[in-house]
Amino acid sequence: MRHIVSKSRRVLPIARDSADVCVIGSGAGGAVVAKELAEAGLSVVILEAGEPHEPSTFTEYEPDMLRRLFWDSGLRRTRDGAIIISQGRSVGGSTVHNLCYAVRPPQPLLDRWGLPDISSALVRVEQTLNVRQAEESEVNPLNAVIRRGCEAMGWRGTVQRHNRGVCAACGARCLFGCPNSTAGIGKQSMAVTYIPLALAAGARLYSNCLAEAVLVEKGKTVGVSANLPSGQLTIRSKVVVLAAGAINSPQLWLKSRLPNPNGQVGQNLHLHPAVFVGGIFDEIIDGHFGIPQSYYIDEFLDLGDTPAVGKTGEYRNPPGHSAQELDSGYLLMPAFGSQMIVAASLPGFGKNHRELMERYRHIAALLVLLHDRTAGRVSLNRDGTPRITYRLSREDKAVLVEGAINAARLLFAAGARDILMPYTQRVRIQTEADLEIIRRRGVVPNDVMLASSHPQGTLRMGADAATSVVTLSGEARPVRNLFVADASLFPASIGVPPTLTIAALADYVARQIIAKVSS
Repeated sequence: MRHIVSKSRRVLPIARDSADVCVIGSGAGGAVVAKELAEAGLSVVILEAGEPHEPSTFTEYEPDMLRRLFWDSGLRRTRDGAIIISQGRSVGGSTVHNLCYAVRPPQPLLDRWGLPDISSALVRVEQTLNVRQAEESEVNPLNAVIRRGCEAMGWRGTVQRHNRGVCAACGARCLFGCPNSTAGIGKQSMAVTYIPLALAAGARLYSNCLAEAVLVEKGKTVGVSANLPSGQLTIRSKVVVLAAGAINSPQLWLKSRLPNPNGQVGQNLHLHPAVFVGGIFDEIIDGHFGIPQSYYIDEFLDLGDTPAVGKTGEYRNPPGHSAQELDSGYLLMPAFGSQMIVAASLPGFGKNHRELMERYRHIAALLVLLHDRTAGRVSLNRDGTPRITYRLSREDKAVLVEGAINAARLLFAAGARDILMPYTQRVRIQTEADLEIIRRRGVVPNDVMLASSHPQGTLRMGADAATSVVTLSGEARPVRNLFVADASLFPASIGVPPTLTIAALADYVARQIIAKVSS
């Protein structure tokens, strides 16, 4: 083993390893690729920047869990600070903290994108993740209140499918990982499904291992250099798979100075930005108990009068509605959090803020998840960290405002007495007429809290070499044997929770790698 001298003059070892394939990232894409390749007999190394976690160590102390599970301790933001971006940094990636919606992608949208058929991959992924329909008994009071308002408005909503087993302790703490998560029980994240299967098939996992560069020789990947707490690690491999997410994957591409002939690397960033709208009710809701999200409203994705979701969870395009209509709109999704998260979201200060927190058990909230047309960009700061540039277009701002107003209307219909918007100062919204306040105020950066959990689209897959970064096999156009298998592949915003789509595309890409390596 060779050694290098660090800036602090400590002698650090340089470790070396080799494999057929090096997978960077262990989330919804990387875990799937690793499992499929390892089970096909290829030697696989997985690099994960975060830590491995025993679920039983997950606690309700939010500052600690934010540090353990998220990039930048949960404070990753766009360049202007207007949107907080939640991205997982641990073995299992964002699947450790997400809330388990298992929604198939809108088929008309996939058809318009011109992507490969992933229907068989979706079936395989759903089986491995134990996807099932949420039972009526699992619809907690929060989701029941939201459904009550939806039905009163005459809008389309549905109880969703989940990759979640039965868990008596389910609640808002799921946002910080499920302490009961294991095979078949609780949250079925990649950390308890695909990663154990990959390791059982012979894959090797390096955690706390930050990839620093993709190594290229004569236009072909030959491995990855990375940093461990103990020193430097170099992996020599025939194939490299970028699966670090739609922010970190293009960041690593740019940091590695890989070719970017069409200038598309890091472009086309979509965030699914979301705004929270809360309602104060006379009844006790206790939204922090039970499955946080089991129901959602897709009325405003413009899918027509035909029920949007079938028995297998796929979206159908009704007669008279084109795929283009899926390129705008929003979802309304139940949302609630721990006291810390709710406190950070509520408006006001001092006594006013305390009075709202005293109503914690009486609050129900909706998340307006925008199917954004706005395209941002991932580039590099001087220190090599990602610079995330994203400013909502005027059109998307208008759609988000309409979504917030409709969310408030639903909460009023469900019985809310007062509407809460995450402005800095509290604004009294107690009647339908008061909703014009939201319209007049609009969406101004850093005036209303916006959040994102679904970065996507920065290394687009496609047939057109002028507008895409990777081919329809998932292989990078300018670098041979470099593949992508995460939400970076999406040509545009997908509009629905993306986990199943990411995993299915990763399953598909894995099969393309197997075919190439064995040819």
